[in-house]
Amino acid sequence: MDAEFINSYRNPQLSGNWFLDLNPLSKMNIIIILAFIPVFYPSWQVSIGATLFYILLAVTSGRFKNFISPFLKLGLVIGPFFFILRAIFWPGDTTIFNFGIINITQEGVDLGIRYGTIMLVVTAVLVLLSVTIKAQSLTYALEKIGVPHTASFIILSSLQTIIDLKNKANVIMDSQKSRGIETEGNVFTRVRAFIPVLTPLFLGAISEAEEKSIAMDARAFGSDNSHSHLKFLRSVPVWEKLLVVIINLAVISLIIWRFVG
Repeated sequence: MDAEFINSYRNPQLSGNWFLDLNPLSKMNIIIILAFIPVFYPSWQVSIGATLFYILLAVTSGRFKNFISPFLKLGLVIGPFFFILRAIFWPGDTTIFNFGIINITQEGVDLGIRYGTIMLVVTAVLVLLSVTIKAQSLTYALEKIGVPHTASFIILSSLQTIIDLKNKANVIMDSQKSRGIETEGNVFTRVRAFIPVLTPLFLGAISEAEEKSIAMDARAFGSDNSHSHLKFLRSVPVWEKLLVVIINLAVISLIIWRFVG
């Protein structure tokens, strides 16, 4: 066997991008803790600034194409949804529009903008985590800091199950379409076509879960001995540790300043 191929599994798997090559726990720390700034500084300007920063991180990491599509799909639904809920039903003194139970006030609009932009930040955080952190790398990093391999497997299996369900649903929908069943059109047509898919989808998921547990038992997954890995993470350099510490201290200082000031 080619020695270079063998050695490729002995060395850390690096992409050449400084952000993607960060330890998964470091990336998670940086992405999540920055989201506390718009939470403790609740203004739409801060939330928009944080959202733009996450978009910049996606560009810097080379994951912009993977990031922007799910971000727009989720953000353009969740953000306006929270805005409408707050704007329509939040009481206030300055009424802009009133009709029946709908009472739009200036205070409700202001609060709706604030909540809507915060949800944009939350959406950006979730999408950026999913496109920049591999589940396998995250679970391996958790095991290295002492998390039991059973817990890391549950995390990895849960994430993989979501992906498998999505792929299987697409396969079933394509097979339904090949039989001449209408699966595209308005919302009611899509719902009517998707309901029959649920039964084989979840039965297949239960069956696959049982097969996976049998396969893991056959591979001595429950053994207390140390487990082997095909891929390895690089050791965390000093500059990366300093970067995480500086960002954490900066965010904590801003939060303390918010309450003191």
